[in-house]
Amino acid sequence: MLVLVTKPPYGLEDAFAGLRLALAMAVNGMSVSVVMLEDGVYNAVATQKPDAVGMPSNVDATTELYDFDVPVYVVREDLAKRGLSDAAMFEGLKPVDRAALVEMVSTHDVVTTF
Repeated sequence: MLVLVTKPPYGLEDAFAGLRLALAMAVNGMSVSVVMLEDGVYNAVATQKPDAVGMPSNVDATTELYDFDVPVYVVREDLAKRGLSDAAMFEGLKPVDRAALVEMVSTHDVVTTF
């Protein structure tokens, strides 16, 4: 399964729900990958302050995926469009271009969007 995270980290629960779905699948031995794109790239920013808004950390939710070898990708073009660079991301994320995203979508059996 490919989980596409298209929503920002706070204000909506979509991104957190997508990350938790990926974790639940991985914990149960299923193959899953995550891609942050569009406004979902804000989930990749290392300097998030979830305590300021009283929300759980999407950085923590993402890094928990690493324990289950879930790859988490971030679309570079969407970072650039929002004035962000690879340097803004926290450790462990894998930057990819839009062409790689197209390839991932075409090679996964199930794609879901949050």
